[in-house]
Amino acid sequence: MDTFTAADLEIIEYAPHYQEDFRRLNHEWITRYFELEPADHTTLGDPQTHILYPGGFILLARSQGAIVGTGALLQTADGSWKLAKMAVTAQMQGRGIGYKLCQAILDRARALGVKRVELVSNRTLLPALHVYRKLGFQEIPLGTVAYKRGDIKMAVEL
Repeated sequence: MDTFTAADLEIIEYAPHYQEDFRRLNHEWITRYFELEPADHTTLGDPQTHILYPGGFILLARSQGAIVGTGALLQTADGSWKLAKMAVTAQMQGRGIGYKLCQAILDRARALGVKRVELVSNRTLLPALHVYRKLGFQEIPLGTVAYKRGDIKMAVEL
């Protein structure tokens, strides 16, 4: 995967046989910067129960047959929508994959009638924050978050 063009990238729907890719990609970025927390183990171990069954979805980025990125939109118990589990493998970062994946997730959210999407991130993840701002996310009050690493909350109106 030394060369990369936008034509090499497909955004595809999650299916159960991609669960290990979903887990691997998220495990990779989280453990590079932070540590896995109980909520990570829960969601990554059973995305069907914690993302899909409540009405959310997962999209994957595939390049030259390999799954190189992932992201999810999940509906929380209070009915709000969260962008979560965004990850692009380290060797493919900086190529616009995260932007295209996030854009596809927001497009799908609009099609579903979602009016607002929130996310929680960390201020040290500057490339990710740049992508989110480029897509219209703005910082909102943090409030209570499920992850120790979460120190910034953002939202976009769709």
